[in-house]
Amino acid sequence: MANYDPRKNSIKVYQNLKAVKESTQQTEHHDEQKSQAVELYTYIATWGLMRLKGEDPALVNQIQKQKILRCFFQTLGELVYPNTQPNPLVGMEGMRKIIGLSASEYLGLTGVALQVAREFSFWAEALYPKQRSNNNVNQTTNQVTTVNS
Repeated sequence: MANYDPRKNSIKVYQNLKAVKESTQQTEHHDEQKSQAVELYTYIATWGLMRLKGEDPALVNQIQKQKILRCFFQTLGELVYPNTQPNPLVGMEGMRKIIGLSASEYLGLTGVALQVAREFSFWAEALYPKQRSNNNVNQTTNQVTTVNS
């Protein structure tokens, strides 16, 4: 019997999301990536996993969002189908895989996808912190100085 490690999903999401961020040199794209990662859970809960997979080709002009979406399905596939190569949820093959699932398999995959999406949301906040402007830092410093005076 395999041992369940509750950190497995979290570690995989952290590693894959961090790799996407590090592969993006222009920091102005990080906000778009973070936004997409945070929105995954709500999208799946509202529209479903199949519709999320269908978004991939539609994001052709939104490359940063597409990177996160592809990272999500790559991660989900690595977690759910760890011994299957190539990853059955990547590319258009992923849509065929999702369509071919039984209703109970689809619901099970959606449940795991919601857990993975929750991890994406958490790690997006940790990996893409809100940048403070110099004005905010100076104002905070002045306030602390004033209080301590």
